[in-house]
Amino acid sequence: MQNKVWQTIEKFNMCRQGTHIVVGVSGGADSVALLHLLNRFSVEEGWSLTAVHVHHGLRGEEADGDRDFVQKICHEWGISCKVYYFDVAKEAKARGLGTEETGRLLRYEAFERERQGGLIAVAHNKNDQGETILMRLCRGAGVSGLTGIRPVRDFIIRPLLFCSRMEIERYCQEEGLSYCEDSTNRENIYTRNRIRNQVLPLLEEIYPKATEHIAQTAEIMAEEEEFLVEQASALFNKALKKKDRNEIVLDAECLKGMHRVMAKRVFAMAFEGLGRKKDIGSVHYEMLVDFLGQESGKSLHLPNHILAELSYGSFILREEHEISKPFSYLLPLNEEIFVPEAKLFVGIYLCTEKRTEKSEDSCTKVFDYDKIGCALFCRTRQNGDRLAIKNGRKKLKDFLIDEKIPRGERDSLPLIATEKDVLWLVNQRVSAAYQPDENTKKFLTVQIRRFIEE
Repeated sequence: MQNKVWQTIEKFNMCRQGTHIVVGVSGGADSVALLHLLNRFSVEEGWSLTAVHVHHGLRGEEADGDRDFVQKICHEWGISCKVYYFDVAKEAKARGLGTEETGRLLRYEAFERERQGGLIAVAHNKNDQGETILMRLCRGAGVSGLTGIRPVRDFIIRPLLFCSRMEIERYCQEEGLSYCEDSTNRENIYTRNRIRNQVLPLLEEIYPKATEHIAQTAEIMAEEEEFLVEQASALFNKALKKKDRNEIVLDAECLKGMHRVMAKRVFAMAFEGLGRKKDIGSVHYEMLVDFLGQESGKSLHLPNHILAELSYGSFILREEHEISKPFSYLLPLNEEIFVPEAKLFVGIYLCTEKRTEKSEDSCTKVFDYDKIGCALFCRTRQNGDRLAIKNGRKKLKDFLIDEKIPRGERDSLPLIATEKDVLWLVNQRVSAAYQPDENTKKFLTVQIRRFIEE
């Protein structure tokens, strides 16, 4: 088994020489064997080890005995040992989770505190892999879920993953290693325990190598998943039109041309790009594939305040904000004001000559002051708004539709306008009715500066 573990470490490039490794040690056979092997390898590899034992506050004297045992073997082997104490039952209630899940989260929190830029080694084995795959299969996992527990994930390594529980116990016997047995592992009150103690033994009566073959399936799935991720990534980049932290825009026609399996993976990458993949399940990906067949202007509300929209050939996935509130600010002559809703500084200035300037964060437009003849506002659109174009006046609503401005953006667009006429649809179009000509005597310069957040 020592050779098998070393080969696993080498195959998956788990540890460089001189690495600091935090080893999760419960006191059971798996974690004791893991600590013993890593300690043995550390002589040549120069690894520094810290054993971390987590006391869950659940099993009274038995848990105290596990703690004492771990501290004893660490002292004997010359390994630094840290013990963390948690009231898992209390914490589970506070977090609204089960004790098993809460215990797992707290363990990894403790490991992370001691990691200090190194690695975390945990003692998952081939039997754990089989249990995990069966649990996920029963819950309806896809290819990604059926890859099971991976040998390396971020800073976590699992050197024993390809060793069976029987091999590990035999290793402990051959090396004269004692270990603790958690009495709760025999209680069939947890799902994993029932699979471990009832389902897998029954499967192995029918198929003697069931656990081993399930673990092999996980490796096959992992290889296929790697290929599918590469393909989906290429398709995502091909379809991508725009990406920022609040919005991802993909080419709708490109998405429609994909096999639905790949389209769902591309959607998953989009959610991941927004940091909102949690609570998005297969039912939502199915909905999105069907949604692609809808007409432009349609929208779909999704978990985590995400809105999917179809707009003029684009599929838009964005954070769903509160409905934009209308605003209207009177623009005093020869002053600059701040419009917080649009995050703009707006100033209007009366000049005797035409002056324009444009920079990275500002823009100016010039109008004939005498043609305006009334107060100006920086505001959002309202009923009756019109925009003068070359061939006459057009309803602003119709103009926005013709220009293919996404519906979700129309109510928040800042305008420079009178009570009914639009002089400037900021960043889009200026009115043809108020342009300076050879008879212009008074020029009105409108300057807009973006508010740049530090």
